[in-house]
Amino acid sequence: MSDKELVTELKHQIADLTQEKDDAIKLVSQKDSKIKQILIKLEQSNLDVHSMGKKIHALEEKASKKATFKRIINEKIDEVLEKKDDLSVDTED
Repeated sequence: MSDKELVTELKHQIADLTQEKDDAIKLVSQKDSKIKQILIKLEQSNLDVHSMGKKIHALEEKASKKATFKRIINEKIDEVLEKKDDLSVDTED
């Protein structure tokens, strides 16, 4: 192989390796971009979960208060019905 052919072959190899390096850099850049997008989505999802947790807690408190009110109202209704029964028993005598 002559020096000229050797130089030409080496230039082709260098060009191929340079192209492979550029492709690898481009691929890494694309993957890095996808990772950043996934991290942004993950962060948003975490914020959504946190927000929903707060809303659920607020709704649970509201439901607990309503259950308490319902229990109190039912107790008062029972008291009134018992008094009514007591009064109707007294008036029958």
